[in-house]
Parts: sequence; C-alpha cells; structure tokens
Amino acid sequence: MNAADIKPGRIRIRKPTAAPKATQSSPTFRLDRPLKGLRVGLRTDPGWLSWTLIADQWAGFLKRDGAEPVLFPILEHVGPEGERAIAALKAWADSVDAAVVGIGT
Repeated sequence: MNAADIKPGRIRIRKPTAAPKATQSSPTFRLDRPLKGLRVGLRTDPGWLSWTLIADQWAGFLKRDGAEPVLFPILEHVGPEGERAIAALKAWADSVDAAVVGIGT
C-alpha cells in the first residue's frame, strides 16, 4: 500500500474522561427580611480559631447592618460540662431570630 491507495475518510476521536458528576449543594436558608433589629446568633468554638475569626468579622457586618450579633462560644462537647453546654446552646438558639452555627466543612 502506498500513499496513493489511501482514501480520505472520517475518524472518531474519543475523549477518555468520564462525564462530570451532577452538581451537589447543601441546603440554603433565606431570612427574607432585613437584618435591622434582629438578633443573629453566631456559634463559635474556641478550638476552631479560623471560624472564630470569621464569626467576629460577620459580627461586625451584622452590627453595621443594624442587627444585634449574639456570639455563643461552645467550650465543652462531652461529659457533664458538655450536657450543660448543650442546654445553654438550646436556650441561646431560642433567644435569637436566626443563627449561623458553622460553615459546613
């Protein structure tokens, strides 16, 4: 066979990658009202310094927009101290109009 014997044709190139997965997301919640005058809770954990720093920034933004930020640092998670902390957390949750309790990571 020589070059003169080869006829032009069509070839199919396959891409060896899988199709992307469907996009997944976490549920989101909307307040659907202005922040002004609301008590907005921010639960923090002193063991998670980066989240504590972010919550402090958000508290400033909430104040700027007329809300009252109510920070709740949970110190203990287990044992009798943890049980008391959970009881206090429930009372705190009942005292705010909305809350951010973590960033879901």
